[in-house]
Amino acid sequence: MEKSTILVVDDSASNLLLVNDILSSEPNYEIITESDGGKVVDILNNNKIDLILLDVMMPRVDGFEVCRRIKADLAFKDIPIIFLTAKIDEASLLAGFELGGVDYIKKPFLISELIARVKTHLQLKKTNEKLKNELFQHYLTQQSLQVSQNELSVKNNIASVFLSESQKEVYPKLLEEILKYVGLTYGVIGYFNADKKLVCPSIYSGEIESDKNYVFDLQDIGDVAIAVVKKRTVIQKNVTSPLFFTKAKVSCMICTPIVYASQVIGLIAVAGKNNEYIDSYREKLEDIARFLSSIMYNSLERKTAEKLLQFSEEKFRTLFNNADGGILIFGYNGKEFSLSEINKSGLAMTGYSKEELYGGNAEQIIEPIFLEKYREMMNLALNGETQNFETYIVTHDGKTVPVEIGVGRFSLQDGKVFVFNIIRDISFRKDLDKQLFNTIVETQENERQRFAKDIHDGIGSYLTSLITYLNLLASSKISVMEMPDIFEEMKELVMEAAEESKNIANDLIPDVLNNFGLVAGIKNLAKHVFVDGNMQVIFECGNFVEPQNKMLKTALFRIVNELFNNAVKYSHGTKMILILETEGNYTRLKYVDDGVGFETEEVMQRIHDKKVSGLKNIQGRVANFNGTFDIKTSLGNGLEINIIVLN
Repeated sequence: MEKSTILVVDDSASNLLLVNDILSSEPNYEIITESDGGKVVDILNNNKIDLILLDVMMPRVDGFEVCRRIKADLAFKDIPIIFLTAKIDEASLLAGFELGGVDYIKKPFLISELIARVKTHLQLKKTNEKLKNELFQHYLTQQSLQVSQNELSVKNNIASVFLSESQKEVYPKLLEEILKYVGLTYGVIGYFNADKKLVCPSIYSGEIESDKNYVFDLQDIGDVAIAVVKKRTVIQKNVTSPLFFTKAKVSCMICTPIVYASQVIGLIAVAGKNNEYIDSYREKLEDIARFLSSIMYNSLERKTAEKLLQFSEEKFRTLFNNADGGILIFGYNGKEFSLSEINKSGLAMTGYSKEELYGGNAEQIIEPIFLEKYREMMNLALNGETQNFETYIVTHDGKTVPVEIGVGRFSLQDGKVFVFNIIRDISFRKDLDKQLFNTIVETQENERQRFAKDIHDGIGSYLTSLITYLNLLASSKISVMEMPDIFEEMKELVMEAAEESKNIANDLIPDVLNNFGLVAGIKNLAKHVFVDGNMQVIFECGNFVEPQNKMLKTALFRIVNELFNNAVKYSHGTKMILILETEGNYTRLKYVDDGVGFETEEVMQRIHDKKVSGLKNIQGRVANFNGTFDIKTSLGNGLEINIIVLN
């Protein structure tokens, strides 16, 4: 097993000797000691250090300054630092934690506490490194999913352009989507008419955006004609093209024909100043051309995009039914929505038949707690706003599925208005997020319990600590000047040992929660948090049924713990109400206090920016159990938090 290297920094020779003697008994530790805080950075440059035990009170450079120097260096900022201090006043502890310290150990040392805390933080460091690797792999997976999602989004946008826009507006918007997707500056899209001439309804060339059709003979379009003749993508470097209406040379130009049934029906050409990623541009352009071929063919055959809505037409029906995601189309009569079409993927995803859904508003498939958000998105779509949002649907057999829904509108020439839903199953992404979250929570809970047990079971180590001090006194290693300090430390050790061990164990493991349930755990927590009696606590749980999910109970306990801590630290109120109740498959938690409150928008932004760790932790735990999290507050008017989670 690889050894862990621990750096101990203390200006007291007796303390360095004591800590070295204690930790050297562990076979997997290498110990380096230093009495001068100013030399710490040099030691880090020459050694791979896994943990630092740092004395606060040192004469030349104190521990806080040493910590500040370490955390300022990107190479060393992740090394955990445990402060060694005889001072445990709140201001000193807060200063240490703000500088980046992870823990503190009070002098005189408890052998069991020192060993346990060192062991725990080394294990947490290894766990965090493992989680960082897992999160990096998760990031790579997310990036891959994002690329797929972007491709799907572009294709959905292209399809919606043909569905919702007039013939005059289709090609400019289509070219805009293509250029945004490919990432180049210049572009042109066109189709061949019955006379075999290239008709270009839209051309982008920097400052010029066409507002009329441009018609070219094949011999007039230069090198681009090669793509038409050979039916393949052509790449040219350092060229000009009459299609872009610019005399300036571009670094690369890529032209792809749009082919349907072995016939070239149009082309797309793009160009830009960058020629470093030509293969990437080509792949994207060819993919769009393949996707466009059947849609453009139908458009050219029927002259108007509206006729794509005639679902009996075989080619569009194939495109509609073979889409990866569910597609639902609703008519709108001025008052309400009515489902008029759903594709095969949509039926498979929901588990309903067409007969069960047609004519309804499809709200039956939306998880009830998200109905208000869904209705808001549908109404925004009526006003022309295309929206994407995450929610949950309920299948015919009662299964809850996380999905992303894109909502938009289109209208026909006769004035009929339709709203479409494009539904994509995101279970894989959610499961991956939940797996990572559960891994972190389980690791934290296991570490808490193991750490508490080590401390709690180590009562006999206090005697061992005293024996170690006695051995030091009996040796010649302690000077006469240091003996009074040693005797004073032994006296404090005897007086505080039993109480200190009990408090540490009680703080780290919620025994009441494990043995007697969530309600008893919350009551016990309230008794320990609100010890000064300055706040009246009302806890109502009359119709609450304990959930079977152990992870959910632990999450709810941690949420209440965060709320109680915030009440004590920030609310300055006199009364707090906590209501816990069960309604069907949901657990509802309501928190109310009469404290100072805060500005909601500012705090929600701080949560989003991860600057309010307590509320951010609550929001993360709620999201992990498919729940909702709502805050109502304002300055001077107290705080109300409503949480609903699925059991």
